[in-house]
Amino acid sequence: MFGSIGFVACVIPLFLLYDILLRAARALAPDRGEELSFRLADDIIYRLFTTLRWIGGFRYVPETRWDGNPPGRFLVVANHQSLLDIIVVMSYFGSCRGVRLVSKRELGRFVPLVSSVLRIQGHALISRRGDPRQSMDELARFSRHCARKGVRPVIFPEGTRSATGAVGPFHSAGVRRILEEGGTLPVVALAIDGGWKVRNIAGLVKNLRGGLYRVRLAGIYPAPTGKKDILDTLARARDDIAGIVDSWHRGDGESRPEAAE
Repeated sequence: MFGSIGFVACVIPLFLLYDILLRAARALAPDRGEELSFRLADDIIYRLFTTLRWIGGFRYVPETRWDGNPPGRFLVVANHQSLLDIIVVMSYFGSCRGVRLVSKRELGRFVPLVSSVLRIQGHALISRRGDPRQSMDELARFSRHCARKGVRPVIFPEGTRSATGAVGPFHSAGVRRILEEGGTLPVVALAIDGGWKVRNIAGLVKNLRGGLYRVRLAGIYPAPTGKKDILDTLARARDDIAGIVDSWHRGDGESRPEAAE
C-alpha cells in the first residue's frame, strides 16, 4: 500500500511539472515544441520506470534480442493491457522519437504531458465509439505522417485493454488502413504482459509490489500485400503473441536467464 501511494505521490507532480514546462516552452519558442516533447517524454519514461522499481519494486524487463538486424521501418502490432503499454513500447525501441502510436482520442485531452506529447508528435487519436470515417481518416493521416517522418507506426489491434491479460481477437481494419496509406511495410509483433495487473487504482495497490512488466519480440513477418495477406499476417502475429503471453501466465520458463533489464 505504502509503495503504491508513494509512486502516485511522486509521479503525478512530475507529469504536471513537465506539462507546464512544455507549454511554457511552446509559448516562448513554438518551433522547438516537438524537439522538447521528445526530450521530456524520454526523460519521464526513464524516471517512471526508475520510480516504479525504487518505490514499488515493480520491474520492467524488455527482452530485446533480435535474430540479425531489424528492418529499418516496420509496422508494430502488440497486445494491449494498460495505458502504460504506450510508454513501454516507446522504451522498448529506445526512445519515443522512432515510433508513433495509435491511441484513443480521449488521451489527447486533459492528461498532463501525455496529451501534449501525443498531439505535438503526431500520434493517431481515434474514437472507438464515434464515426468510423473519422477513425479511418485519422489513421490515413497518421500513416502518411509516419512515412514522411520515417518513423514506425504502432497499433494495438485488440482495440481495447485486456482486463485479465488474455489476448483477445485482433481487428484488421486499422492495420489495413495504415498499410494501404503508408506503403509496404514488414510487420513486427510484440508480446506485452504485466500491465493488466496495475491497470487501475485497485490493481496498483494490490499488485505494484514485486510486479513485473515484460516485453518480448514475438515475430517479424514479410511485408503483406493485399487484404488476404494482411489478414493472414495479423492472425499469425496474434497467435504468436498469445502463445508467449499464455506461457508467461502458466509460469513456463520463469528461470530462463534470457531477459535483459
